[in-house]
Amino acid sequence: MRMTDLIACESKMQFQRISSLLLLLAFAAVLVYGGLAGKTERDDRAAAIAGHHAEIAEAMDEWLADLRELERLGSAAEVPPATGSAMDVSFASSLPQAPLADFAVGQSDLMPFLGEISLWDPDIRLFSNYEFADPVSLALGGFDISKAVILFLPLLLIVFCFDVIAADRDAGRLGLAVAQGVSVKRLFWQRLLFRAAVVLLVTFAAALYVLASGLSSGPGGAGLGERLPAFAFWSLLVLAYGFFWLMLIAWVASANKSGEFNVLALLGLWAGLTLVVPAATSATAEALYPTPSRLAYLADAREVENETRLAEADVANQFMLDHPELLVNQESEIPAFVQSAFLVTSTVDEATRPIVDDFESALQSRESAIGLFRFLSPAVAAHGLFNELAGTSARRHQDYLTQARNFKADYAELVGPNIVAKQPIDSGFYQAIPEFRFAGVPLRARMSREMAPMIFLILLSIGMMSLANRQLRSVSPIND
Repeated sequence: MRMTDLIACESKMQFQRISSLLLLLAFAAVLVYGGLAGKTERDDRAAAIAGHHAEIAEAMDEWLADLRELERLGSAAEVPPATGSAMDVSFASSLPQAPLADFAVGQSDLMPFLGEISLWDPDIRLFSNYEFADPVSLALGGFDISKAVILFLPLLLIVFCFDVIAADRDAGRLGLAVAQGVSVKRLFWQRLLFRAAVVLLVTFAAALYVLASGLSSGPGGAGLGERLPAFAFWSLLVLAYGFFWLMLIAWVASANKSGEFNVLALLGLWAGLTLVVPAATSATAEALYPTPSRLAYLADAREVENETRLAEADVANQFMLDHPELLVNQESEIPAFVQSAFLVTSTVDEATRPIVDDFESALQSRESAIGLFRFLSPAVAAHGLFNELAGTSARRHQDYLTQARNFKADYAELVGPNIVAKQPIDSGFYQAIPEFRFAGVPLRARMSREMAPMIFLILLSIGMMSLANRQLRSVSPIND
């Protein structure tokens, strides 16, 4: 049978039926909806980040104007008493949105992606409560096109490919084809690849539409030149994910069983690999590395804060003993509570840092545990890679939180002596302070550390293809 004849026959038998067309249309609609939902999430985050930076910039412009007024007029300036205190300097911090952030929401709807860095707030109030309630990175979060691919691409492949030769065999047509000199093995692979190609064509057509729709001029938009390399990598991951499922279908469909057996077996494997194993991964990781109690953390932090406020004088005296070089400006108009607030916040941060470290250690341990499960499920492996590619993984968010806390600690160490000594900073010193900049791991490095499970699944797919070829040699053209 010529390839053109096979394509014409398959198109008529498989893809010109109303039910098949409706199924492909529904699949495309789900993909597009996922892409638009992801775009909405990305644009909302980008708008929130832009608003956050604008708000902090406006507040600091007013603060700087007061400081310059104080420097120009001295005590005659009509400015607030605390003008010039480094305690009032705030910094905008945010996690930059990756070019393909709309393709996978990941953990960005659960973990903080922006926050004001201020010495008035201890680390426990630096970000939202979700910081410590974050589930493992397996959690799929909001709906997006990557989630649609992970869940529904295997189903479409199963629906169109489970009976690639079983239908002809059960109907008695396969024996007639063999009698005419048709190779069962060649017929099997030609049909399988053509049907899969149609499903993948619909997938990439919808993905290209999502790629184009993400080229908005809003704050979350990214240029085509930025998005294309990431999209090419995303497409390769989709092909690898589809290749695994196609070879799994080939292995089951080549076992000379009935179509009913094939579809039930494949649906069971789909449920196990995309639903059961991920759920078991989350439960196992949480059981092995439970998140420390946030209530206990907050109670400990509040207790430390109260004890520090009660011993405020002792804390101040100890700080002065540790820094005998400081000369307190007794004539400064900066209120004493500014000095006290800095000492209390610094003490609370130091006392609660071990608890924060416990949370981060638990998260890292869970990530390591999930890394092992990625070898058991293509859904878990693909999900981790999609999130890394979109810049929405739990690891990247955690890096941002850690860098923001470290930035705050470095700034406190820089200006702490000025605050305790009630000495204002000048405008030149303020303008020399660097802004917060997130130093992210390059995309290539992020992807390389997640590729091992996917490479393993590709090798497993090649093994299943070999097994399918071996089973095709013994396929009977008639129903036993």
